[in-house]
Order: sequence, then C-alpha cells, then structure tokens
Amino acid sequence: MTFSDCLGGWMPALLAAALLMVLGPAARADDRLRVIIETDAGGDPDDEQSLVRFLLYANEWDVEGIIANRPTARDGENKNPERTGLGIVRRLIEAYGQCYPNSIKHDRRYPTTEYLLRRTVAGYNDTDEAVNLIISAGDSLDSRPIWYSDWGTDHGASVNNLKRALDKILRDRGAAGYARFKSRIRLSSANAFGDHTSSISPPFPIWVDTFRPERDGKRWYHRFSALTAKAGRFDVKRDLLSGHGPLGALYPTNTTHPQKEGDSMSFLYLVPTGMNDPEHPGWGSWAGRYGRNENEEGRPYYWANQEDAWHSGKSRDNTLARWAEHLQNDFRARLEWCVKPYDRANHRPIAVLNGEAGASIQHTYSPAGSTVLLGASGSTDPDKNKLAYEWTVYPEAGSYRGQVSIASELTENAVLAVPSDGVGKTIHVILTVTDDGQPPLVAYRRIIIHVTSPLRASGP
Repeated sequence: MTFSDCLGGWMPALLAAALLMVLGPAARADDRLRVIIETDAGGDPDDEQSLVRFLLYANEWDVEGIIANRPTARDGENKNPERTGLGIVRRLIEAYGQCYPNSIKHDRRYPTTEYLLRRTVAGYNDTDEAVNLIISAGDSLDSRPIWYSDWGTDHGASVNNLKRALDKILRDRGAAGYARFKSRIRLSSANAFGDHTSSISPPFPIWVDTFRPERDGKRWYHRFSALTAKAGRFDVKRDLLSGHGPLGALYPTNTTHPQKEGDSMSFLYLVPTGMNDPEHPGWGSWAGRYGRNENEEGRPYYWANQEDAWHSGKSRDNTLARWAEHLQNDFRARLEWCVKPYDRANHRPIAVLNGEAGASIQHTYSPAGSTVLLGASGSTDPDKNKLAYEWTVYPEAGSYRGQVSIASELTENAVLAVPSDGVGKTIHVILTVTDDGQPPLVAYRRIIIHVTSPLRASGP
C-alpha cells in the first residue's frame, strides 16, 4: 500500500474528527435526541431534584440548552444558598463536573462540564440569551428535531422563552417562516406557550403533556413521588444523599411530596430504553403511557389519560408503576457511577432481539394463525452477570384486545401464537432482559407484530 493510499484512507476519518471538534456533540452521527429544558429552579425545590436526575442521564441526549427562568429564588420554600435560578443550575452542573471524571469511565458520552455550562443561560425577561439559544438551535443545519421541556413555570418566574422565541419568529419571519421553525420543535412539557399551543397554526408536530390531566384531585406529575420514591427499596439517604458524590448530595428533601421530582417525567419520557419511541406516546415509556388530549381535537397533542391492566387492577398509575422499580434501580446505578470504578458498579445488559442489537423497535408482518419466533440469543452483560429473560405482551399499546399466547416466555427464545381473529391488528411484545447485579438492571426491546390475512393453502 502506498503513502497516498494510506492518506486517502485516513482523510475521511480525520475530516470527521475535525468537524466533530468544531461543531461539538450536536454534530455526532448518532440518533440521540436534541433536548432543551427550561426550569424555574429557585422556586419549588423539586426542580433541583429533577435536575440531579437529568444530569445523570445527560449522556443519553445531545443537550442543546438548559434555561433558568427564575431571577430570584423564593424565600422560605427554597433553601438553596444560591439565590438566583441561574446560580442554582450552575451549582448543580459544577457538582456534576466533580463527578464527571468518574462518570465517563462508565459512559464516555457524558458531556463535559464546560459543554453544559456554555449551554446554560438565563431566561429572564430582561435578557434575550435564552431566546437566541433557542432560535440558533432551531436554525442549525442539524436535521434532528428539538425536544423542548418547560418544567412548570409559576409565579415569580419569567415568561417562557420558547414562547418569546416563537413570538419573535412570527414577527420577523412571517407565517411561512414561523411554520418552518415550529415544525422542528417537539414538546414533552407543561403548557407555557400561550397561543402558540392551540391558537396559532400550525400546531406543534407533537405535544406530550407529562403533567396532566387531573384525576381524583391529583395531576399526573404528583403521582411520580408516590409510585417511585420507594420502588426497588430505594432509600433517599442511603442511595442518594450519602456516599454518592457531590451531585447527589445537592438533592433537596424539603418538598411537599417525598422525592417529588414533578418534572422528571418530562425527560424520562425521552430516555431511550429500547422499548419506547417518543413519537408514539401510546406505546408507553418510563413516564407512563399517553393518549390523545380530548380538549385538543384535531391536533397531535397527548396527555396522561390512559390506563393499564397490570397485576391485580387497571389504572393510570399502572402505566408508570410497571416500570418504577426498573427506573429507580437505573437511577441508583448512575449515582454509583459518580464514585465507583467500572468493575465495582453495575451496568445495563445489552438486549439482542432476533439477532439485532441496539434500541430500534422491530416490526414484523405475520399471518393470522401462524407463529412468530422470538429470540434473544446473543444478549450479553458488560459485567458478566447472569441474565434472566421475559417476553410480555403489552395489550394496551397494540390494537388487538384478545388473549395472546407466548410459549416459554421466561426463556431466551420463545414462540408467540398469532391469533386467528387478529387480522388488521397489532400486537406489541416487550423483551425484558434483567441482570443479577446490584442493583439489578434491565434492558428492553420491543417488537410489533402486524397481523395479516392467513396464508391460503395452495391447490393441487
């Protein structure tokens, strides 16, 4: 091989590396979601609780922005020594930075402290920093949409900055420019966007309200505490506040609900677990399962109005409760990543579905009355832990409502009998692979079976 051949082979790689250095993590050739959050940190301390968890999952997304929109912390309720929203957020990011040298031993995708701080801005009414950040992200050459989460702006906070950005875009670029820009935004969020949500066309491509509706006097975000705080025997002092580094130590406990984290579902909805797709709220995720918002007819808007039958009952709570132990164990493991070496911590297994690794959801088209082979062969665990397998039909996520039989559902390979009356329907199957580490961690995969007409027997 000549020197020219070597140079030709290396040049594309060198060019890609150079572009990555210039453009930063948002230019990575992967399928991670672009995410912007807006928090009124300095009010209800649960924003700080959620921010601790968010930062531990910052490796899962390209974090485009963190906006602090409360200029002055609320006396009495908020006890953080920093007394501005921006100061509180930066304090948490700096604590994350102290964990960073150890965290990257577990996942090298964690962004640097400097990267996060460059994208953390004040969203106060007297500055356009946050508005400019949003517009710059929306105008970038990166074709991936942006998932935006407002964590529940209340009194004392500034006007939501996506609303301000959209006001400016509409004023400066007109209806066509506004429509183009808005088409790039997805919402996993409380509604803080005024007329942009329901009155000014076009609607957002998707809005998932992870906060509402209210049932039995409780909004959906109020249920996070009750369903997760003790799941998997999670103990806030043992697993979070003590011996898990400076970030966990900043988790406040003076909230109205123990471990309230009312904002966490807005980003847990986006965690790529292997069984969820944010573009399909009705399929279920670590933030529950969502259906069309009846008050927003004709718009692709969703909220937590769905129920799952699970264990002994059917309720909205079950759409989150079924995953609560898994997500809390995952939280525990990431807190340990802040302080433990790789070989003393646990990591998720790698689930292989029908020979395919990764997190993509599979689709198969199978005739009524046939069988579908389900295989998890090749699944591995990075810590060499023993793996357990479970294949489960998720009835509410699909359209078929009858009974579906899976043989050998607790083994590596299983067989599903496609119902003879299921033509035109879908059946969702979740593979759960669980290791026996401490804490035990899971990986999921989803396969959607589209039932077609039965095959006709060929004649003589």
